[in-house]
Amino acid sequence: MKELTRFSAALNHRHYGEGAYEHQKQQPSLEDLKIMTYGAAVSARSLFFYANEYLSRATGSRPILLLGLAGVAELNAQEQQKLARTVITIANRNGQADVYLHAACHIKLLSHDGVAYLGSQNLSNGAEPYFKGADSKKEYFHRFHEVILKVDDTDLHWVDVLFDRVLADHPLWVKVTPEHTSKAQAEALVARFVNNAQLKRIIDNLTAAFELDEFLRSSPEIMPLEFSPPGNAKLCKDIAGISAEKNQMHHLASLKSNVFFENDFSWCKDETVVAELLEIISALTDGFQGKSVLEKMLEDDTPLYLCDENDQRLIDSISTIASRHDLEDLDEYVEKHRDSILYSVIESPDYSEAYMFGAIDNDGNVDETMLRQRLSSTVIEWEWGADDELVGHERYVALDEKQNLIDTTKLWEDICAAFSTEIKTLWANRVLEQAHSLSTEIKKLYEHELNSESFVGFLQELRSGKKGQWSSRWTK
Repeated sequence: MKELTRFSAALNHRHYGEGAYEHQKQQPSLEDLKIMTYGAAVSARSLFFYANEYLSRATGSRPILLLGLAGVAELNAQEQQKLARTVITIANRNGQADVYLHAACHIKLLSHDGVAYLGSQNLSNGAEPYFKGADSKKEYFHRFHEVILKVDDTDLHWVDVLFDRVLADHPLWVKVTPEHTSKAQAEALVARFVNNAQLKRIIDNLTAAFELDEFLRSSPEIMPLEFSPPGNAKLCKDIAGISAEKNQMHHLASLKSNVFFENDFSWCKDETVVAELLEIISALTDGFQGKSVLEKMLEDDTPLYLCDENDQRLIDSISTIASRHDLEDLDEYVEKHRDSILYSVIESPDYSEAYMFGAIDNDGNVDETMLRQRLSSTVIEWEWGADDELVGHERYVALDEKQNLIDTTKLWEDICAAFSTEIKTLWANRVLEQAHSLSTEIKKLYEHELNSESFVGFLQELRSGKKGQWSSRWTK
């Protein structure tokens, strides 16, 4: 229980033989009117008509009426039709007020003109002397002692806070609007209202939250990405070019054209994983803001392209990778890897390459000294040809060839990770963040249930399919 405010108040006792709010009936206007009242769902029509007399005299800010209705979950088909007709009546008569139907509010409050009344007394026919209408066909007579607190306070902000707290319980209320003058709309509203009032919806909603958590813990690959590895020489040239801060966008565009299969990444969504996530949240009742946001994101087929902002972050990331791999200068990069290039050639020589000519001894072994010289030199080798003329041979290893001999596995992994990180900001990361946010939203709504060890234990047994002595209302 949370304290909202403290105030001084007058405590009034009301005998059932007297009217509860006689003086309000004398007032021609009621400024800043706000009402919470309570009654049986099957009597919603009479409850509304009684409160509507007050609404008709409302002035100032838009009046608010909240009807707490008992037995919503138990309404049969005929009673639901009756409530739908009441909804149509409310929609036709109250374009100037906000009217809510709530399945779990027992508060009685009347606030206007800087005064608030709250206590056990409903704003309904029960506020009239019990014998009023004794000579009619009236069957039910309200004979109850009641208490009413009268709060005179220039600041009734707590009234708004109270409404906010009650309406935060969003699965259990509906708002009647002008569109509900339509029979179909009114019936749909009532059907949703009754469905959401079922105890089973609590189980459904919490189950969805737990399944969302399980989904997120599994680290789902909702947007698996594949890239086409370019040759080492192209890869190294573009990375070094991006790091050099000259023509960065040109080199990034070149790298992207060699790596990406296409520029629209919406095709990368894993439809199976998307369907799984949609299935989880489909069990949720309406009213969760995060549900509609997540559904929209999952069903959105808008193309996904990297923008200038993404490109700039990619340039920064790739520059960092270049620095980490000492790839800011191609010549220095190759020089650093000279030994690994040499041993790569020795372990798996390609005899068709010009630089291997003459670098093989009589036993078929690679002449390491000759090969090392050719790796370090760009000098053309001269020798006498058949016609006693000097012939030049480019037997040194060209820069591109050296780069192609370097093991760039880790470099390629880092580049793929940088691209993946940036591409997933377009959609995948936002989806997973929204799924986490929705789970948090659900669990916040049911924080009292989740703080109860006994209820959580019951819920776990229920979810596991275990049979127990609990009410069938939890399961159907």
